[in-house]
Amino acid sequence: MISAFWRRWLLPFTVLPLLPATIVNLFAGREWALLGCLLGIGLPMGATWLMRRGRAGDAQFAAGAMGAAAALVAFLAAEAGPVAALLLGAGAWGGTSLLYAGVAEAPPPPPPAEPAPPGPLDDARARLVAVIEAARRAGEPRLIPVAVAIGVVLDEFERRPERLAEARRFLGVNLDGLERIAGRLSAGAEPPPGLPALLRDMEEAARDLRTRLREQESAALAVQVKVLGDRLRQEGYG
Repeated sequence: MISAFWRRWLLPFTVLPLLPATIVNLFAGREWALLGCLLGIGLPMGATWLMRRGRAGDAQFAAGAMGAAAALVAFLAAEAGPVAALLLGAGAWGGTSLLYAGVAEAPPPPPPAEPAPPGPLDDARARLVAVIEAARRAGEPRLIPVAVAIGVVLDEFERRPERLAEARRFLGVNLDGLERIAGRLSAGAEPPPGLPALLRDMEEAARDLRTRLREQESAALAVQVKVLGDRLRQEGYG
């Protein structure tokens, strides 16, 4: 029994007898016969592509293409009557259907996954990226550590959705100010003498806030551990 792999490669061989006929009809100037040969070559090639793709329903489309190719070759190239062309086409369709009856077809591709909804701080991250790019264009790399420190604080706030209001207050002071500084520098402003000290203060404030947030979480965890330990002892499990 012919394997499914080799059955996929049988269709191209059906066009071999049409190659010399195509050349003869081309030089003889028989346009209808040439058209029939070209269709008899093109349709099996399309059927081969369908079988190589292997999606659900492709076997039936390939069988239909082979039936149409046989009918057109018989009617146009061989100048057979319409009845004979239809009979040959039906035979080609039926034979191809039987040939590929046992070939497994791939399931249709799954629909594309819906994009994840934007996070509450995604806009702030995009603004930080814009600040870093503006700092590089302006040749002022001292803004980049501040932007990185603010980004680290955003990581902490994303783990605590209940504190988004505090995150917005923090961004309203630090990120807005950093954006304005980057915008002025990109416009050609000269850095004032107090800019380095301000940037250090902003970076230090971001680091202090991150440390404070972690200390608060650590303190809350310590309280939970103590409460759970006391309850276990009260219930006689500790």
